[in-house]
Amino acid sequence: MNTKTKFMAAAIQAAPVYLDQAATVDKACTLIEEAAKKGAELIALPEVFIPGGPYWAWHMGLRDGMRFFVQLFDNSVEIPSEVTRRLGETAKKCNVYVVIGVNERDKKSLYNTLIFFNDQGEIMGIHRKLKPTGAEKLVWGEGDGSTHRVYDTPYGCLGGLICGEHTMSLPGFTLAAMGEQIHIAAWIGFGFADISLTEICSRYYAIAYNTFVICTQSVVDQNIIDKVGLPQTLRRGNAWSTIIESGTGRVLAGPLPPAEEGILCAEIDLQKAKEHYQLHETTGHYWPKQFRVLFDSEELKPLNIINQPTRVTRSGIQEGVIEIPSPTSSTKKEEEKV
Repeated sequence: MNTKTKFMAAAIQAAPVYLDQAATVDKACTLIEEAAKKGAELIALPEVFIPGGPYWAWHMGLRDGMRFFVQLFDNSVEIPSEVTRRLGETAKKCNVYVVIGVNERDKKSLYNTLIFFNDQGEIMGIHRKLKPTGAEKLVWGEGDGSTHRVYDTPYGCLGGLICGEHTMSLPGFTLAAMGEQIHIAAWIGFGFADISLTEICSRYYAIAYNTFVICTQSVVDQNIIDKVGLPQTLRRGNAWSTIIESGTGRVLAGPLPPAEEGILCAEIDLQKAKEHYQLHETTGHYWPKQFRVLFDSEELKPLNIINQPTRVTRSGIQEGVIEIPSPTSSTKKEEEKV
């Protein structure tokens, strides 16, 4: 695929319409259209933007939080579905690539998932968070290697990670080793953590892996605080959204004030990344070859149905297993030939 060396990217900082799928999808489509009007060709929205994150899990007992889990489950996104159709239509109408975080509902389980749309509105793929962080383990299942990959686009090789995955060494290293050039760093607005975590991890990623980073983080607004009923523990704002230069970690756009909604745009120039390849290409000539990663890209399923193989005999085909001559019989035939 031919790569554009220069293009406009957008990072969206906004709050979801908390635990309301339909209203948040409307808001997401409006934000995508607004970013496209600003000239953005690649647009990123925050972690689990539809319909928001499980703040209660960090502050309530399991049974107290179950009522919120049910609301989250009912307002989560199946892939594909009417929700993904609407998001795809918006991407196609605006002729943009879109990456958005959702709570993905797959049968009876939820996953923290990024969806990657191309400019034709098609789903290129998804990334499920490999390990939910802390109390999130009570809400989301784990991803596997089958959704951990990069996508070839007109804007370079595109990948993404979610929130605490940026504190792990190997997810980022493996995406970089796959050739990632543009990275989506999707974060949820922090209920209590310091947003310096977002900044440090995102800027380090741009430096360590020579990738442009589109950092998008949601806002904790009063609606979330009121809905969960934790005015003493949840902090308003707590977002740090930016666009970061490859190799240097320099901020190209942003950050916005942590409680403010908005759209950040910056021109990304892939040519400017190349000068840093000479210094520290950590998955190439600057990779210490004593350390190698074994990556399992298999999709892990709870049920694998194995078709019973066919048995082949001299008289014809029957059900059963394939009849394989024993080593002794074949050896004997070889000896007879000699």
